Amino acid sequence: MRIGILTGGGDAPGLNIAVYTLTKLVEKRHEVYAILHGWRGILNREIRRVSSRDLLDFAFTGGTYIKTSRTNPFKDEARAEQFAKAIKELGLDVIVAIGGDDTLSVAAEAQTRGLVNTVGIPKTIDNDVYGTDYTIGFDTAVNEAIRVTESFKTTLISHERVGVVEVMGREAGWIALFTGLATMADFVLIPEKSVSWDAVVKRIKETYDNKRWALIVVSEGIKEYEGPKDEFGHSRLGGVGNELANYIEKTTGFEARAVIPGHIIRGSAPTAFDRILAVRFATEAYGAIEEGDYGKMVAYKGGDITRIPITEVLGRNRLVSGYWLRLYETFWGI
Repeated sequence: MRIGILTGGGDAPGLNIAVYTLTKLVEKRHEVYAILHGWRGILNREIRRVSSRDLLDFAFTGGTYIKTSRTNPFKDEARAEQFAKAIKELGLDVIVAIGGDDTLSVAAEAQTRGLVNTVGIPKTIDNDVYGTDYTIGFDTAVNEAIRVTESFKTTLISHERVGVVEVMGREAGWIALFTGLATMADFVLIPEKSVSWDAVVKRIKETYDNKRWALIVVSEGIKEYEGPKDEFGHSRLGGVGNELANYIEKTTGFEARAVIPGHIIRGSAPTAFDRILAVRFATEAYGAIEEGDYGKMVAYKGGDITRIPITEVLGRNRLVSGYWLRLYETFWGI
């Protein structure tokens, strides 16, 4: 068979290991093709046959060697027809799509329309793909966010300042929550829990009076600004950290600073957890190919690797809830 592999959406640590591992397994029996630039690579016929040896030198780095894009081939019917024609011409039997909800939604649609068989692997530093406890890239992003936050904390203590760390997280506050717990931040703001800034200021005043410095971790997704949207309808985020720091300084008189590590936390070499998760996901995806179990996404559930229909994932996000939301309330409930 001719097996295509693509990565779509934002890059995440561990993508290269997933692609390398899958290629190493598949090439024993089939032809492997790298689809460059995500789903856009199908539209533009950007594919090339690869071997695991071609990918080895980049396997343990961050980013994605086969590139990515935020392309929706089903944005309109004209593009969908172009996409269907390209799929047929390329002659791929299976496409393994590594991505988040948007990338996987295209895989599901392609499978449903009978254009090509698909298997999905969940990836996103936001950890918000429904149906899996962890996604490729999340653990590394959290560890990098913690590193930045701990470095920032030392200067807050030295200068007796209030600090705000803005981390990624569009609809789910997993990175902010885990970073806040790991650094014992004085307050954490996540999209799942609406909190007035005046309430935050009240808490920070109490904290500052006690120890003469304070640390806040905020998810970028708590506020969306007007601006251009991508092909899946998402607005560009970022900037709420500076806005919150200015508000705190204006209302309290305390000197406040903000840092936004942004894309830095998703460009690092993957942690051991993300490396092993990528290997396990890729191995399970290979199993699905050999068994003809298509239209499935591999998932991490309670320590085990399983498969679920990709259609179950669509239109749903794994948000901070249940035990994790109760933990949030324990430390930062108002």
